[in-house]
Amino acid sequence: MIDPQPPQLEELLARCALNDQAAFAQLYKKVASKLNGIAYRILNNVDSANEVLQEAFVQIWNNASEYRQDKAEPMTWMASIVRYRAYDRIKFEKRRIEGAQIKADIEGFDDIADKRTDGIQLCEIDQQLTDCLADLDVNQRKSVLMAYYYGFSREEISSQFEAPINTVKSWIRRGIERLQQCLGN
Repeated sequence: MIDPQPPQLEELLARCALNDQAAFAQLYKKVASKLNGIAYRILNNVDSANEVLQEAFVQIWNNASEYRQDKAEPMTWMASIVRYRAYDRIKFEKRRIEGAQIKADIEGFDDIADKRTDGIQLCEIDQQLTDCLADLDVNQRKSVLMAYYYGFSREEISSQFEAPINTVKSWIRRGIERLQQCLGN
């Protein structure tokens, strides 16, 4: 297969920016295999690479109007989108694995007031935060800690609690408000 030339790709991207689906299909045919190769080299997993490629092409379609030929070659621009998507996937997978490992710890959130970290003496603000966390409703406390301490997404917390995502968002928002009030006093 002959590598597509930058002017061809620039034209296709410009047409994609105008919502030309035929141009998008041509662009996909010309570069998908190379971009998929980039994703695969980063992820070492065919399924993940295919998912990243799909996400990247959605982003390319949505952001084609933002492409600037004076900043990068078209292939470089699209490859960077794929790379960033692949690295985001790695971070997500790592967080998911870590989340599974700490799942058992979530039950321990109930006695947060008794927790200490690595034998380090907690300073006064840490103690105050611990006391304020202990005063929160159980679901608020667990949701806030999962979101801000362990880095879970709202969707992951929703799945963990088997609760609607809007409920989880409310728990987090109310928990943060109560923490701010408690810490402000």
